[in-house]
Amino acid sequence: MSIRRSLYEGFKNVHNKLHNVKTTSDFQTTGRLTPKEFVEAGDELVHKNPVWQWIGGPESVQDYLPKEKKCIVYRGAPCNERAPVDHSSASPETVDEDGFVLTEVPQVALPTTVIEEDKVLTWDEHDDDSGEEDLIATAKDNSSLRIYDVYIVYDRYYQTPRMYLVGYTSDHVTPLTMDQMKEDVYRSNYGKTVTIDPHPILSIPCISIHPCRHAETMRSLMHRMQENHDREKTNVPNAEPFVFPTHLAMLLFLKFISTVLPTIQYDVSSGFNLV
Repeated sequence: MSIRRSLYEGFKNVHNKLHNVKTTSDFQTTGRLTPKEFVEAGDELVHKNPVWQWIGGPESVQDYLPKEKKCIVYRGAPCNERAPVDHSSASPETVDEDGFVLTEVPQVALPTTVIEEDKVLTWDEHDDDSGEEDLIATAKDNSSLRIYDVYIVYDRYYQTPRMYLVGYTSDHVTPLTMDQMKEDVYRSNYGKTVTIDPHPILSIPCISIHPCRHAETMRSLMHRMQENHDREKTNVPNAEPFVFPTHLAMLLFLKFISTVLPTIQYDVSSGFNLV
């Protein structure tokens, strides 16, 4: 980690110690979440998409979150090919300066994954071998296959969800190197939108999608949806005003963050459109 980066991380740690945890709800106007809203949005994500699961951690880590709900994980997201160099498939006006596609979200073919009802994920538990044989068999025919565990953590400083990814070879056992994981994000984003950071709970190096623009991006997306709603309801008398449900914030987050990870196929399915 560079000296500049170390100073920045130190500043954030001092800031968090000097300031109280966010308790005021203002997601509609700022795109930021309180820890309570993060948990509620996480509960909704887990309910709608059971491939995502809560995992717990020590009470001393992020003590403003429940012990059993420190972060959300999706284990075993396939990545069948390396990412393009840049956003060549998107027109220039659709990509902001940090690499987020704001006006469209690509449709990704998602794997169908089923989690058994009695499956419980604990602090250091790994997935059992169910489904692994299929992945290994696929890997024999596709040597480019990689597997990612995708984590969503609450970032106290930015007051938004933050994504961390841990990559493995096709056996879902052998970790990828940092250089290998860099190959699975747009190279034009690396060092800006995408960085290598320690996981705040697991304390292992991960790909991290930097959250400095997350709140602004979610606010912009909600504004676009409001504009579309207003256009559609122009001639509707007494139409209800548009309010994006805060408990769906995690689904909104996953929709836009997928534009940075074009080939990592985690579940972003939901019942609403961004445009």
